[in-house]
Amino acid sequence: MTTEENTAVVRRFVEEVENRHNLGALDKLFSPDYVDHSGISTLPLTLDGTKQFFTILFTAFPDIGATLNDQVAEGDKVVTRKTFHGHG
Repeated sequence: MTTEENTAVVRRFVEEVENRHNLGALDKLFSPDYVDHSGISTLPLTLDGTKQFFTILFTAFPDIGATLNDQVAEGDKVVTRKTFHGHG
């Protein structure tokens, strides 16, 4: 994928998953053999574990969302700076 395609995938993730809470988008955005390396959860480090994480997050914070502030990409790496907003 090109740098532009990679940044578009990250933007789509923020919009579809983090803002619209569309967990079905994860199946389109993530590979079936995805491994989570974030270290933020004790759930399985798989796509299913990631879906579980977001289900728990969206239940606890039903109006949570994110604003994508900056995005830097080089090669196959994309770094983002986001601001999360919502009420608990």
